[in-house]
Amino acid sequence: MNDTHLRNLDLNLMRVFVALLEEESATRAGEQLGLTQSAVSHALGRLRAALGDDLFVRGPLGLRATPRAAEMGGAVRAALKLLEEAIAPAFDPETTQRVFNVAASAYACSVLMPAVVKRLLVEAPGAKLHLASPTSHLAEDLDRGRLDMALGGFDHVAERFTHTPLFEDTGVWVIRSGHPALEHGVSDEVLAALPRLVIGAPDPRETTQGRGVGLQRIANWSEEYALGGVSLREVDSPISVPDPYSALVMVADTDVAALLPRRLAQLAEQGGRAVLIEPSREPTPFVVGAVVRSGETGAVEWLLRLVCEVAAEL
Repeated sequence: MNDTHLRNLDLNLMRVFVALLEEESATRAGEQLGLTQSAVSHALGRLRAALGDDLFVRGPLGLRATPRAAEMGGAVRAALKLLEEAIAPAFDPETTQRVFNVAASAYACSVLMPAVVKRLLVEAPGAKLHLASPTSHLAEDLDRGRLDMALGGFDHVAERFTHTPLFEDTGVWVIRSGHPALEHGVSDEVLAALPRLVIGAPDPRETTQGRGVGLQRIANWSEEYALGGVSLREVDSPISVPDPYSALVMVADTDVAALLPRRLAQLAEQGGRAVLIEPSREPTPFVVGAVVRSGETGAVEWLLRLVCEVAAEL
């Protein structure tokens, strides 16, 4: 952007630009900013004139960013964020009213988040924490500020995000307490003969339009857990459920076996509802981590530090 462009722009135009990127609608962008639709359209006209680009064109799902707008988006967001941080008071957890939006699976919610919530209630009593299940739009929601953090296992994290490893875990086979198979000892052959429950894999590809793969979640168990010479991908299971916690409930009340994250399975074992059966081969651990936008400071930096401290005590 040259000096002529800078002389024709002001901060409010940049705020409108980011709101349009996030909302893909002049009406919704206006609601976000407290402006009328006509005011947003007028601001967009000024931006187009200053930059010599349409920036947003109407598509079947709303306003779609042009390649120029998509390219500018990250830098403009970062610049506005730096400005906000420069003029805002330092983040104080004791007085903040901040709403934190975090995507976390049922597994992460069960294993990690209870201790996070305990800390949050004490250290930031005025803050709110909204936990949501991961979706196929994780990267986009992080990009647009709809999410502050995503927790889970990731095979790939784009450079525009920061990935912080939190803890490692492995899988373990689980059957219910009192299962008939326990009478004579459970071997791989016995496990292979049991009806096995399958957990539906997450959408393995997370994309943001025009920017390629942003986050790729771990979608399958390692073949180190295969039983009876049958690949886990080839198991013809009679039952499938959407998440590990649902699997745990199902296992506790039926005769199915399931491969579950160890830390979650141990919660059921402690309650006397399940028996854990070690894999015959020592599996490679998978990493559970936290993903945030790169360069985050203030509130999100504080939350990440809190989550890391809790994870270190697991």
